[in-house]
Amino acid sequence: MSGINDEAAFGKPATLMGTCTSCHDTPNGGNHSVVAPLNIGLVDEAHRTPDMPLYTLRNKTTGEIMKVTDPGRALIDGKWSHVGRFKGPMLRNLAPRAPYFHNGFAKDLWAVVNFYDERFHIGFTKQEKSDLVAFLGSL
Repeated sequence: MSGINDEAAFGKPATLMGTCTSCHDTPNGGNHSVVAPLNIGLVDEAHRTPDMPLYTLRNKTTGEIMKVTDPGRALIDGKWSHVGRFKGPMLRNLAPRAPYFHNGFAKDLWAVVNFYDERFHIGFTKQEKSDLVAFLGSL
């Protein structure tokens, strides 16, 4: 499963080049200004912990198999392309809402920053990670 860069949406190219505010774009809140459930790759089998279920899904048309810990938006509308998609959270007052992500995958803000850094090959330095954790904690 490829995640956020898997298809063109909203008239943008399939490979999204951007920043955190590409998605968390509402001023003074860090929320989404449009309905845009995304698959950031969090429900891939590779991120499964022993306490999570594992669903094996098969596309009736193509026969493609997907193993995920949560079907996401596809449970609502049945669309194959919506497997693993979720609405991202508002960033305001984020610090006291641990654990993070819909499934509690990240125990603290460091784990959130590390997930995004690894998942999207951002290449943050240790100082940049520290600064971002401090910023997120201050919202």
